[in-house]
Amino acid sequence: MISIPQSLIETALLPGLLAATRIVGLLLAAPFFALQTIPQRFRIGLALIIAFGIPLEIGALTAISIAGSSAGFFLLSATELLIGLAMGWLVRVGMIVFDVAAEIISIQTGLSFASQYNPDQALPSGVVGSLFGLIGLALMFVLNLHLVIIEIIFDSFRSLPPGRWPTMFNISSVLSVFAGSFGIGLLLALPFIAINLVVMAAQGFLGRTSPQMNLFSIGFALTIPIGVFLIYVLLPVFPEALQRSQEGVYGLLRQALSLTRGN
Repeated sequence: MISIPQSLIETALLPGLLAATRIVGLLLAAPFFALQTIPQRFRIGLALIIAFGIPLEIGALTAISIAGSSAGFFLLSATELLIGLAMGWLVRVGMIVFDVAAEIISIQTGLSFASQYNPDQALPSGVVGSLFGLIGLALMFVLNLHLVIIEIIFDSFRSLPPGRWPTMFNISSVLSVFAGSFGIGLLLALPFIAINLVVMAAQGFLGRTSPQMNLFSIGFALTIPIGVFLIYVLLPVFPEALQRSQEGVYGLLRQALSLTRGN
């Protein structure tokens, strides 16, 4: 029978399990890892591979005595899981810039009638929402934002001991990040709103001059091509919009870590 030394369990196995729960929470909530097309076993296996190297690599997690109660260890694990979920969810909040813009653009251009499966949310979504979601995920990898969040979670093990909640993860900070992302999404959709007002004014003028016209069919014939053209024009702005939206998220995460170090 193979015997495992108690020192190895306390210095590697238990700290590795705690690290794995935080990373699993991140992989379950972060948009670039939480795709429903990625198998759950793959995400858990990836989290275990990353997690068990953290205590040995950076020496961040202290030894955990196996003499403690099981309830205390499970409480630490639940806290670590919530920290990972909060970090991933905050990154997802930074992605709503595309959700807000896509919803407004779909309504303004008439493309909201068409829907398809959205792999990011695992729910039916509009064509524009699915397109913007895939573009946002691609930009996250192109801009290496997935590597930044991995760096942040590695730093979190140096500054956040197991069972300690970041003080900056409060309602006011989350609402500030949410408001910033929502505002950027509105800015992306403003050209579509302005063009739609012009088109609606033109339809009203045509309705007065030619009442026999079918304005419903004419309106869709105008708004859909104009909307597709405006999406093409705005595509180069998407990387900057995503960066500005995620600046608040990553700034909050880093600020929470720095404040914890100072305590």
